[in-house]
Amino acid sequence: MGDFILIFRFFLICVLLLTIPCFVAGEEKAADIGLLSIDVQPSAAPGSSVFGSVTAVNYGQMISMSRKVTFYLSSDEKITPADYELGSVHFSFLRPGETAHRELLATVPDTIPPGEYIAGAILGPGFSLTPDPHPENDVISQGTVTIGKTYTRPQDWFNEKIAEIILVLSNDERALRDLPSLTRDTALDVIALEHSKDMAHRGFFDHTNPDGEDPADRADRHHYDQSRTLPDGTSFYGIGENIVKIPVEKDVYGFGEIRNDDPYEIAQVAIESFMDSPPHKEALLLPAHEKIGIGVAFDGEYYYATQNFF
Repeated sequence: MGDFILIFRFFLICVLLLTIPCFVAGEEKAADIGLLSIDVQPSAAPGSSVFGSVTAVNYGQMISMSRKVTFYLSSDEKITPADYELGSVHFSFLRPGETAHRELLATVPDTIPPGEYIAGAILGPGFSLTPDPHPENDVISQGTVTIGKTYTRPQDWFNEKIAEIILVLSNDERALRDLPSLTRDTALDVIALEHSKDMAHRGFFDHTNPDGEDPADRADRHHYDQSRTLPDGTSFYGIGENIVKIPVEKDVYGFGEIRNDDPYEIAQVAIESFMDSPPHKEALLLPAHEKIGIGVAFDGEYYYATQNFF
C-alpha cells in the first residue's frame, strides 16, 4: 500500500510537470477574462440599498476558473481597493468568447460622505496556473453615483432597468426554443409605457383601459402601422400584448417577498408570470413576432409591466 501511494504521488508530480508547460507555452493557451461594462444606480445614500451590474467576457482560448469582481465607489477615476467597497460577484467557467452578466444588490457603506462618486469594479485574481495575459482589462469605471444625506429611490432609472432586464430574459426564453430574438422598438416602447403608466395612475389592470381602448386602438392612436404580411403570405393586422402587476415588499405566492430595490428580481417575476400563463407564453414565444416594446411603471405598491409585440 505504501509503495502504491509513493508511485501515485510520483505519477501526479510527473503529470503536473508535463502539464504546466502546456498552460504557459503562450497566451493563446490561457483564459483571459476582461470587464466590458458596469452599471450602478445613479443615486443612493449611506446605509441605503444599491443595485449594480457588470458584464465580463473571456477573450482567451481556454475555459476560465472562478474570478471575483468587486464593486467600488471612487472619488476619482482611478479605481483601487482603497475606495468604498459595495460588494462582489463571481464569474466562473466562462468558455472562450463567452459573455456573462452578473447583478449585485448591496448596501452603501455608512462611512461614505455625501457627494459625487465614480462607479467602478476590479476583477480579482483567480485560481489559475497562468497569469492573466491582459490585466489592463481587469479594472473598469463607468458612470457616476450621487450619494445624498437621505435616500430617494431613482424610480425612473429603476423602471427602465426592469424593462431592459425583461428584454434580456424574454430573448433568453426564445433562444432556449431556437426562436429569433426580439428587437426593442422605441415606437412600441411609447405605447407600452403609456399603458403601464395609465394602469398605475388610474388603478386598473386590463388590456382594455377605462376608455374602451384595446392594444390595437392604442397603437392606432399613436399612428403605429400594424399591417404586415406573414411568411406564409397571409395578411395580419394588430399588435400583441402582455401585462403583469407585481406587488413589492410583501409575500407573493410562489415567489416569496419581492424586494423593491432589486430590478432583476422584479423582471424575473414578470417573465415567470408570463411563462406560467398559456396566452402570455404564446405571445412571448410567437415565432412571427419580431419587435417588442416594454414599459414599466410604479404606483408605490405595485409594478406594472407591459410588453407589446409586432
